[in-house]
Amino acid sequence: MSSNYLFTNNAATTLASGITNVATSLTVATTTGGQFPAITSPNFFYCTLQNVAGTLVEIVKVTARAGDVFTIVRGQESTVASAFSTSDKVELRLTAGELTKLFGSVIQGGGTDAAFVENDTTITSNYTLTTGRNAMSTGPITVSGGVTVTIPSGKRWLVL
Repeated sequence: MSSNYLFTNNAATTLASGITNVATSLTVATTTGGQFPAITSPNFFYCTLQNVAGTLVEIVKVTARAGDVFTIVRGQESTVASAFSTSDKVELRLTAGELTKLFGSVIQGGGTDAAFVENDTTITSNYTLTTGRNAMSTGPITVSGGVTVTIPSGKRWLVL
């Protein structure tokens, strides 16, 4: 799963004003934006928009947050960009797409076997190992041009 995903627990609010189906930003209820992650590029998080009736749902990618204003990319994970009204829900929910990216290639096997761990062979975006952690990959591994892998002092990245 991309290290660029951001999460917080229990982030939930409402729209401060309605948005059209082509809006590229939304504003949440006053002072509630701080419940959501602070974003620095290239990080992002996903929000689920849901109307009060519960009949309309859209997942949006939030690429910037300035207080209570979110910059969004519409219609993520096969949802449709829709218009939403004041007081409709804005929630940071774990999505099927995120779980698929997290677990989709972690453990593989035939039948009930769980004997294989798979990884990509090309690194296409900058990556910094988490402080206090080591990492391993199975190679060969190609690091794309202009891409940097940063390993904290005293830590290791092992390519088998």
